[in-house]
Amino acid sequence: MAKVHISQLHHTFQRALTDMVAGEAIEARTYKKDRGIVVLKQDADHFVFKQFGFDSKTLTLDNTSVLKQLKKSIPKEFPRSNMAWIVHFERISSIEALSADHHSQPSLF
Repeated sequence: MAKVHISQLHHTFQRALTDMVAGEAIEARTYKKDRGIVVLKQDADHFVFKQFGFDSKTLTLDNTSVLKQLKKSIPKEFPRSNMAWIVHFERISSIEALSADHHSQPSLF
């Protein structure tokens, strides 16, 4: 898990998407890890884009559409954030399997 400044987040996604192979995913979360964006590469031409937090949506897009969607979604999900957590995953079959592996922090009260 690495931290990236929010101004570099779109560039980080853009660079990662060109190097990814099918079955790899990249996720960006806020500091509190309650909102974020996940992009999974399905095959050579298609990506699964998932946004969760303020808006929840899952889309199947091509390379240029993913970058356009990221440009819209980053300000929406990270409105006051300075830093974002970046995680890279390998051998992922679906976005749902990825979110099932993540466990949120239990409530302290």
